Amino acid sequence: MNNDLQILLDLLRWSKPIELPQHHQWKHEDQPALLEWRIRARPYNTTIANGMFAFMTIAMVIVFYLMLHTDNDLSTLGKFAWSLPPCAVFLAALYGTTHQKTKFAYRFTKAGMEVCEWKELSQALLVFVKWFAIFSAIVVVFLIALDPSAFILALAGPGGMGLVYLAMANSKGFKDMHTEYHHRDCKWDKFNRASIYTQRSIIGLHFDYFNTHRQEMDKGILFIYCRKKKLSTAIDFLKNHLSHLEWQEEKIEVY
Repeated sequence: MNNDLQILLDLLRWSKPIELPQHHQWKHEDQPALLEWRIRARPYNTTIANGMFAFMTIAMVIVFYLMLHTDNDLSTLGKFAWSLPPCAVFLAALYGTTHQKTKFAYRFTKAGMEVCEWKELSQALLVFVKWFAIFSAIVVVFLIALDPSAFILALAGPGGMGLVYLAMANSKGFKDMHTEYHHRDCKWDKFNRASIYTQRSIIGLHFDYFNTHRQEMDKGILFIYCRKKKLSTAIDFLKNHLSHLEWQEEKIEVY
């Protein structure tokens, strides 16, 4: 239990430094870094994700209200115990889906730029799921003790949610979906245009590449995520090393 508590406390330390994956190695580690930083970012369309979260939250509030006003023999406390845990876990899972972040580490040298992009399955999530399953079991016993006729409702409510999320946390597919690793090494002359999206503090470096699926040349973009306070520093640095590019401010569609 002490280890679980420590994991949850570490989650609350928002300033906790980002550690690179143990197996990661920079290709040009022998060259000094001219500029480097690490950041947690949301590499997708946040407008759609935020809208989905808001819509589903409103829908869940309505469902929670209806669950509290169902006609059954449970007391008000019993209705809260039956309906609140599943709703809370649903919202937590929804937030974890629509607001999940990927870790990025950028390192710039004379040879070019390297980007390490990775996801790690949160240990705090696994701890939360484990203790929610335990809490659900307690709630089920409590509800059945109050009213044996609520057996099915108790299992379908907190009991069912606890079992579902416990199964998810131990699923290999679920873990693989939340564990990714990519390393990119790009030369300075790879890019042909640059974009700046100040609203999200993103720099987009455009390039051409051969699409093996289409068997033709295609266009790509390397997203560089910055902290708002460091955006101007990153832009000045990149403009100095990519002075041959056309730079323009525009909205970048992140995908």
